[in-house]
Amino acid sequence: MTTLEKAQQYCIQTYVKYPLELVRGEGRYVWDSEGKKYLDFYGGHAVCLMGHCVPEIIAAVEKQSRELMFYSNIFDTAPAADLAEKLAKTLLPASYRVYFANSGSEANETAIKIARKHMGRTKLVSFHHAFHGRSMTTVAVTGLPSYHQFHPDFDSYTTFVELGDIAATKAAITEETAAVIVEPIQSIGGVNMAEASFYQALEAECRKKGALLIFDEVQTGLGRTGTMWFAQYLGVTPDIITTAKGIAGGLPLSVVLVSTEVAAKIKVGDHATTFGGGPVVCAAGNAVMDILSQAGFLDAVMQKEQMIRDGLARFPEV
Repeated sequence: MTTLEKAQQYCIQTYVKYPLELVRGEGRYVWDSEGKKYLDFYGGHAVCLMGHCVPEIIAAVEKQSRELMFYSNIFDTAPAADLAEKLAKTLLPASYRVYFANSGSEANETAIKIARKHMGRTKLVSFHHAFHGRSMTTVAVTGLPSYHQFHPDFDSYTTFVELGDIAATKAAITEETAAVIVEPIQSIGGVNMAEASFYQALEAECRKKGALLIFDEVQTGLGRTGTMWFAQYLGVTPDIITTAKGIAGGLPLSVVLVSTEVAAKIKVGDHATTFGGGPVVCAAGNAVMDILSQAGFLDAVMQKEQMIRDGLARFPEV
């Protein structure tokens, strides 16, 4: 029985699978079981931010695996503390605290839970075509109707508006709104974004109404837009920023960055997760952050963007 046959027989199928068995990755390439080489533009749901099997990440993971592979976050470890410091410092002069989880869905679920506790409110505002995850609460703020077919009651506490429509957004945010959650560049819903002025006006309206602003930067954070966070590019200071996917070079880790003011209301026992911030995944995260922080790295992202734009301009029909 081949690997593909075995997977079909024993694994629950939640995606339409490509008929390939990938066996190796290096840099920007992957290889299948027949030795065919592919240039990887996909990165496994945008996870392999630095490419595949990056030597610095492998070295960090191997070293930490030989010292302490895992212990629960009831104890502090140097990899987690170091990574939290690096992440928080990317947002200076704003002050944030860090919570580690395991996936983008879990990070967004945590952000919403924190917002509801902090505000003492339950209502949420999100945007049509947004994607925030596949857990119950994150599906509730995902603006894709196909995700709601078995959960019709979600609309009772989530109001959806069009990204970029500031009048509708202002009307949707009320004194009952705990938080507005936004993908600053929508992903699965079609790579949509608004003008920078919309996000700035959104922040101002949240401040006016006392609602928290959550930026889901799972697919825009960590240097993908030429700044560490797209919020910085837009000139916005969210109350909470979430990220995941590329942060640990292919290992499961996500991050919730919470403003110091909001974090001060989180008490022992309010929330936790067994595997979040484990030593090995945080060692990988530190290696990723060290690469991102290298001189000229983010400048190179902007240069590549311009190169791609110039190339695409030659094909206006595409």
